[in-house]
Amino acid sequence: MWIDARAVIEIDADKRITAVRQTWLFDEMFGAYATQGLKRGKDGSLPADVLQGMAQDWMKALGEPVSHYFTRVTLDGRTAGFAAPRDARVDWNPKTTRLTLSFTLPLAEPAPPGKDGAQVDIYDPTYFVAYAFDGKNAVSLGGPQGAACASAYRKPKELDWKTMQQLAAIPADPDALPDELFAITKGLTHRIEVRCP
Repeated sequence: MWIDARAVIEIDADKRITAVRQTWLFDEMFGAYATQGLKRGKDGSLPADVLQGMAQDWMKALGEPVSHYFTRVTLDGRTAGFAAPRDARVDWNPKTTRLTLSFTLPLAEPAPPGKDGAQVDIYDPTYFVAYAFDGKNAVSLGGPQGAACASAYRKPKELDWKTMQQLAAIPADPDALPDELFAITKGLTHRIEVRCP
């Protein structure tokens, strides 16, 4: 699955990170798969209750420990906990046949980035979802003090051909991912560094 992603790191008036707002635009093949058999309007639209049901189901699945919203926030070397996600929404574009999931992932406790900055990592540890943050302003800072802080985005490292072949051959069961490949996928993170002077 391929996702064109956007992430906004929310910074409050006290220069604390409060949440990560994300928007995931799924590829057309996933849109076709996820909407097959669903009743559509004459214009190809999907009913609002169906889209809301998708949002609820997907957020429940993303909350499982193996995925944990494919997001990790690290502050002063410690992984921050999340509160319950909010504002989950799925949109469907019948012209492009693409689904979009938007949601806000609040930190359990707002926290400053610290002297070494904060790291926001977005990745799929099972290697079944490929993210791209290629759009204009795909990574940004928001909130009352977003403009007072700075962010830097780092793409995942490139994989060699042999490793790509090994990863392509893994089964669809995330528990079956060998330890050595699981260690490689952890290096495939999209990292956003946040610093507030």
